[in-house]
Amino acid sequence: MDVTLLTAHLSRSSGGFAASIPGMRRALESHRDVRVRIVGLADSEHPDDWALWGPRVGAVAQTGPRAVGFGRDLGRAIAAGNPDVVDAQGIWMYPSAASLMWHRKSGKPYVVTPRGMLDPWALSVARPKKALAYMAFERQHLARAACLRATSELEAENFRAFGLTNPIAVIPNGLDVPLLGKRPDSERRRLLLLSRLHPKKGIDVLLAAWARLEARYADWDLVIAGPDEKGHREQMQALARSLNVGRVTWLDSVTGDAKDGLYRASDVFVLPTRAENFGLVIAEALANEVPVITTRHAPWSGLQSQACGWWIELGEDELVAAMNEAMQLPRAELHARGARGRAWVAMEYGWDAIGDKLVAMYEWVSGRGTRPAFVIT
Repeated sequence: MDVTLLTAHLSRSSGGFAASIPGMRRALESHRDVRVRIVGLADSEHPDDWALWGPRVGAVAQTGPRAVGFGRDLGRAIAAGNPDVVDAQGIWMYPSAASLMWHRKSGKPYVVTPRGMLDPWALSVARPKKALAYMAFERQHLARAACLRATSELEAENFRAFGLTNPIAVIPNGLDVPLLGKRPDSERRRLLLLSRLHPKKGIDVLLAAWARLEARYADWDLVIAGPDEKGHREQMQALARSLNVGRVTWLDSVTGDAKDGLYRASDVFVLPTRAENFGLVIAEALANEVPVITTRHAPWSGLQSQACGWWIELGEDELVAAMNEAMQLPRAELHARGARGRAWVAMEYGWDAIGDKLVAMYEWVSGRGTRPAFVIT
């Protein structure tokens, strides 16, 4: 079976896509007779990044506005792999139109994985652009999909609320559970937010909460790391100055061993997100034995049931209460919570199990197998 994973920009600017799509490829190709090709746009801002997405990558030059994601040769690149099924990762950009045109020409099925882009908060952003894309191609693209993939039950509910009636496969994102490095020996303690710097991540809420707690916890520091998006870093740094907070360190993108090392050097991971269809960084933090604070806008109720973190309503007071509770705990208790989180995500979100489900979904939509039990009709 030949599968093409279609996305927009093949670069670090794609956030979680840059980790999860190559991970999908590896998980799928661990199955006999499954061949995977990744097709997307070469990013003019990071022109060499596409090579990091693995073998069999079709990187197409983009023309026109970055937000549109037009690549004249996307259709040709999809067809070159002669796929049995295409999985379109993300929506609202030209790759959706290319997926739909390939389907009309070939008669073959495709899956749409919206990746949080039908979340109510996400829909409220850039509405004119999305309305235009919806009328031009996205309405038909979503309607004709053989299956939609949701990464959580919450995201599946968002699909139905949007009015989509397609079958839905609920398959979480997967992750590579890392080998654990040694924790650094330091008297300083650390809160970490690691994500692309975007308004939906709630960095403003975090800084406001930190301003209320910083003086109380002199042995704690806050680290905010990740790639900037549309100048949001500068806006948040200005907010930090206006709040008169001191112990905040800002880091650019970190990857690979450096990222795992940053997790291991942290005591608590915090992501006060306004919208998250999955939240790969949450899984990564837990896999590195770091307990997590996040909001109920992320599908991580297991933080409570598995006793490995805090799952709270989005709000400054709620975040202050959770951070205050976490920062009072001894390191041994935080490490114990992190260890429970690692055991949980290794069992639920390791790529082996996720790859099995993805193959079953693709076999079903391409007529090679029966409907899996995790597909909601």
